[in-house]
Amino acid sequence: MKPRIVAFSISSLEPLLREVSLSLLAEAEIEIVGKAYEEALTYAQKRHQAETADVFIAAGSNGAYLQDVLSAPLVLVTVDCFDLMRCLADARKVSQRVGLVAYGEPYKEVQALCEAYSIDVQSRAYRTPEEAKIAVRDLVSLGCEVIVGPGLVNGLAAEYGVEHLLSYSQGSVLRAFREAIRLGRLQRGSFAGSAPVAVNAQPKRSTETLLGQSVSMQRVRELIQWYAPTEGSVFIQGQTGTGKELVAQAIHAQSSRNTQAFIALNCAALTESLLESELFGYEEGAFSGAVKGGRSGIFEAAHKGTVFLDEIGDMPLNFQSRLLRVLEERAVRRIGSTKIRGTDFRLITATHVNLQASMRAGRFREDLYYRINELRLHLPSLAERKEDLPLLVEYFLATSSPAPGVQRRRDFIELALPIFESYAWPGSVRELRQWCKRAAVFLGQSQPLGERQLYAWFPELQESPNVVQTPPAAAASVQSSSRKAELKNARYASAVKAMQSHGNNAAAAAKSLGVSRVTLWRMLKPPEV
Repeated sequence: MKPRIVAFSISSLEPLLREVSLSLLAEAEIEIVGKAYEEALTYAQKRHQAETADVFIAAGSNGAYLQDVLSAPLVLVTVDCFDLMRCLADARKVSQRVGLVAYGEPYKEVQALCEAYSIDVQSRAYRTPEEAKIAVRDLVSLGCEVIVGPGLVNGLAAEYGVEHLLSYSQGSVLRAFREAIRLGRLQRGSFAGSAPVAVNAQPKRSTETLLGQSVSMQRVRELIQWYAPTEGSVFIQGQTGTGKELVAQAIHAQSSRNTQAFIALNCAALTESLLESELFGYEEGAFSGAVKGGRSGIFEAAHKGTVFLDEIGDMPLNFQSRLLRVLEERAVRRIGSTKIRGTDFRLITATHVNLQASMRAGRFREDLYYRINELRLHLPSLAERKEDLPLLVEYFLATSSPAPGVQRRRDFIELALPIFESYAWPGSVRELRQWCKRAAVFLGQSQPLGERQLYAWFPELQESPNVVQTPPAAAASVQSSSRKAELKNARYASAVKAMQSHGNNAAAAAKSLGVSRVTLWRMLKPPEV
């Protein structure tokens, strides 16, 4: 049966919820309800207790309120910087005097970009409806002619007769609905006495989606092809943002289980009690809020398929023994039941944590480590495969929406790559993807392209000690040609010093600078006098 989703809104977000929901009616039963706060809570509790709704959606202060008091599954509509920057670009077409209101905390990254470009954007934040009224009133008094913010803020701006834009986009609403459908499918998994069903089946991924021609990525694709046909448990070690779930999906897609369910669970995102119910399921009446008829856990729901446990290194220690028993016996016992149910699944796990260090510290069981580590795969961070940067940047820019033109992309890549190669990329490929989305917004606005703009778009570069040369904020008024010469001189000096320090060993010098050997030779080209 289709998941049953209820979305709450009493603001200008409601039309967007309705518009997006129309495209999902084949996948879920969706209802948009005009209630908020206490009314929404009462309504949601009744629907959840009556088992006529599986997952709820809300946004802003209403979402934060429900998140604190509602025991039923809830998904929040959130705004990312990509959505917000596009919205601000539209706002500036209306007026140069823009007000920005955020729920919770101000958007610091957006503020930094606005300051770098001397854009007149006044920012405010709120947590209660009364604080939202004060924020809007302040912005109007400051002369802001257009205000960007959540639905509540849009309604208040309309009362003042001020132009307003909703900070939520179709993309952010669609992401919330997709997550709600995913949770709803899990909620409506197989029940007592019924056969396990495929829930949370993810799109099949091939190794073609794992972009990169570096030796390390070729090795990853090779291991996927070797591991996929086997039945061994696979352990993926990789930094946050390297694409561990993509690898797990690729293994599943090339295995003999690829027509069955692929179910992913982030062990770090759940409390121990929720983790227990999600993994093992429960019987009717096992605890307060248990649904009628009980519910299967993901080990049962993934019968004949694949279970992917992400961030297993964050699993509570006293819970690890129960997981080990399931892996050894391939059988589960639901919460509140005495019946043992057999299940056939393949296990893939992943973590960014050093599990050997965790074992030494007593935070991870040694026997569980050796049980999940039958087949091991190290996923390199972006810092370990910087030669893939040109391909990745081109791909992420080309697949952005809207995508910059071909020549615009080439100009950006030529300018950005030498600097990107000296950045440490703590967020790995995920961080690069977000940076490219950000760049696409500015490239699409016919922004001038130069080093000054690059450092303004990516303030993280100015905060990173690894970047070869960071133009100081005070130099913002220097002409672009002068800044280019300064950067080339600094890069040339760094390259020469590195070569001297490593006895003219190019490989060692490039490694010390965090760049490829090709980039090193480019850096060693003497600057024009």
